[in-house]
Amino acid sequence: MRNIKLIVIICLIFTFININNNLFSDNEIAFAICRPLETQIKNIEQLYEKDIITLRRIKLICIYHEKEVTDYTSSFDYVKKNKLHWVEFKKIKGMVALRDLFKKNKWTEQFKEIFDSTNGIIFTGGKDFPPVIYNQENNLLTVASTPIRSMYEASFLFHLIGGNQNLNFIPFIESRKNYTVLGVCLGAQSMNVAAGGTLYQDIPSEIYGLKTIEQVLKLEENRIHSSIYLKRLNFLEENLAPVFHRIKLKINSIFIRKMNMDKKDLPFVLSSHHQAVNRLGKDLVVAAVSLDGKVIEAIEHKKYKNVLGVQFHPEGYFLYKKGVLFKRKPEHDENFNLRDFLEKNYPSMKFHINLWKWFSESLK
Repeated sequence: MRNIKLIVIICLIFTFININNNLFSDNEIAFAICRPLETQIKNIEQLYEKDIITLRRIKLICIYHEKEVTDYTSSFDYVKKNKLHWVEFKKIKGMVALRDLFKKNKWTEQFKEIFDSTNGIIFTGGKDFPPVIYNQENNLLTVASTPIRSMYEASFLFHLIGGNQNLNFIPFIESRKNYTVLGVCLGAQSMNVAAGGTLYQDIPSEIYGLKTIEQVLKLEENRIHSSIYLKRLNFLEENLAPVFHRIKLKINSIFIRKMNMDKKDLPFVLSSHHQAVNRLGKDLVVAAVSLDGKVIEAIEHKKYKNVLGVQFHPEGYFLYKKGVLFKRKPEHDENFNLRDFLEKNYPSMKFHINLWKWFSESLK
């Protein structure tokens, strides 16, 4: 009889655990995204629906500044038309002077509210970063056409992870060290600047000593970091494929430790930038580089384990979709599928899938 009672108690305990686990797994996971273009919202939507973002229920907070030059009307319309009830918009209000970006300011409470209501945030790609924010003169090739966006995002990232500009400031993540921050392309550059680092304003001229587009296109493919060069010389061509090149993962990087990659792996990534991380900001370390070692392709934080910036673009859903065809070169037919390319060039697709799996798991 005593054994029967014990069995019943154990069964009740396991039932209680399972019920609670099910309740927990059904909980909504909230994360934010900056620069919520319609295409970015669609990317998140499709990554989520196709289970590449491996979360059961999500809430997406779309952040933008009231004085940004970007028009987000199509984003508002898309969310409303498609009844994406899990998507909300959050407007950052007010202006802050350049000298006040890296301290408590008019945006601080707004940033804190977003931080407190989310498990993580994605800072997406975009236009050139204004050099004045990292105390450099403006290169003739730098076109910083979205300065308000860069200002508030740099300040937000500083509030999240801190930086050399103000060592007395206690970053938000000190209170939640598992909070997830993913910077994509410009987002990685903004992360580095926010932490007190600097940027190369133009890769071809500053790193490779080149002056013309023709010289860039003569480089070996792993040294070409943007598709804009081919498109500028072939401006009448449509549907040219984006540029891919391989990257080298650092031995003790987050990719090896948390994403099940091997130090020998050389995945292809989609690249679309002419600026890059130069001097590293506070507590940031290199996680990946270009094959020649001259361009930093990813950075991570020494202290906060879920802070990662990638110079490439893993977010476009067309990378994971069959049937979307491009021209690899102007003289080629439209027969280049990005997903097929990544799958054929192991471990490229595995790398992309594992990155989003890490992002999903870290949010939990």
